[in-house]
Amino acid sequence: MTSYTVWKFVKFRSGSNTIHAHVDAVHAAPPRHDKYAGQIADAIAKMAGCSVIVATVSRDIADLNRPPNESNQEAIKEYRRAIRLILEHLGNLDVNGKAARPYLHLAIHGMADTGDGDIEIGTRFGETCSENIKDWLVNRIDSWGEEVQVDRRFPGNPSKSFHRCGDSRSDLEYLGYGDNFNTFQVEIGRTLREKYRRKLINRFAEIVVDFNDTFDSATTRQDAD
Repeated sequence: MTSYTVWKFVKFRSGSNTIHAHVDAVHAAPPRHDKYAGQIADAIAKMAGCSVIVATVSRDIADLNRPPNESNQEAIKEYRRAIRLILEHLGNLDVNGKAARPYLHLAIHGMADTGDGDIEIGTRFGETCSENIKDWLVNRIDSWGEEVQVDRRFPGNPSKSFHRCGDSRSDLEYLGYGDNFNTFQVEIGRTLREKYRRKLINRFAEIVVDFNDTFDSATTRQDAD
């Protein structure tokens, strides 16, 4: 596995060019970080063989989980460039610059324990992903026996939908990668992150591999037909 490429605001590592997914942690750097999020994202990527992006600066300096603004514009450019390079590494761009095959983006975040769900999946009420893939992911997490909520307290910042739909509200040209790009904000309770981290890593790595086998293989078969 390659080592991290380290830039000013993020570091990233390209995984296997056969795994059409990346995991990221944009609130990994203290202060006000999502504790263990960076470690979890890194370990999932290593186990699944996929790509990974981790923020190297605090959200207090530049919040990557927001639309571009005066304080984070340079960082957003860098983050989006890392995504682009990963998709190019995978050969997963068509002639229009859209994702040619189903692609999974798991955005790892941390939330406080509230007694109202161990994990919450945010999709901006369906804006960031395909409905069938959303159902598949939620059913997989349900099967673990964890209580999972969807688009309830943390549906995700509007910037999460930009990767799929594009961003026309800023000076940065970002057209998005289309209907094959599926982003899920994964909010994980503190107890799970602290006490059951290894189990979480194993399970999410399985999801990445199974996604690739289930959805990308199906597309490959259709192309062959």
